Amino acid sequence: MKEGMKEGTKMGVLLAVAVVAIILSAFTAAWALTRPAPVRAPQAVTFVVLAIEYKGTFGAGESQPPGTVVEAYRWDPSYIRVVKGDTVTLKIFGVNGASHDPTTIDAFGQTFTVTRGQWTTVTFVADKAGLAEMVCHVPDHTETMHMVIDVVG
Repeated sequence: MKEGMKEGTKMGVLLAVAVVAIILSAFTAAWALTRPAPVRAPQAVTFVVLAIEYKGTFGAGESQPPGTVVEAYRWDPSYIRVVKGDTVTLKIFGVNGASHDPTTIDAFGQTFTVTRGQWTTVTFVADKAGLAEMVCHVPDHTETMHMVIDVVG
C-alpha cells in the first residue's frame, strides 16, 4: 500500500509540474505577442515604389452605363514602416499616368515629379516619429494616391 501511495504521489507531482509548465508557457507566449517589437538602430533603407493605375469598365446591368470607365491611381506599396533616424530612399517608377506633379512628402520637406517610364529617386532622413504621407497632387489622383510612411521609435 505504501508503494502505491508513493507512485500516486509521484504522478500527482508530475501532473502539477506539467500544469504549472503549461500555464507559464501560456503567459510567456501572451507576453511575447503583446509587447512592442524591439526597435533596431537607424540605418539606410531603400524601397521600390510603383505609380499604378487601376481601371475598370462597367458592364450591362451595373449602376453606370455600359462602357463607363472608372480609374484610381495609387502608390504600390501604399504603406512602409521605417525607424526614426533611418535614411530612407524611395526609388519610384512611373508605370501609369503621364506625370505625378507635384508629389509631396510634407513631413520631410520633399516635393518632386514622377513621370511614366522613368525612375525618380527621393532620399530623406525620417527624423520625426509618427505617420507621414506621400501624396500625388494631380487633381484626379489626390483622393486615392497616398502612401503612409510609419516612422517608429
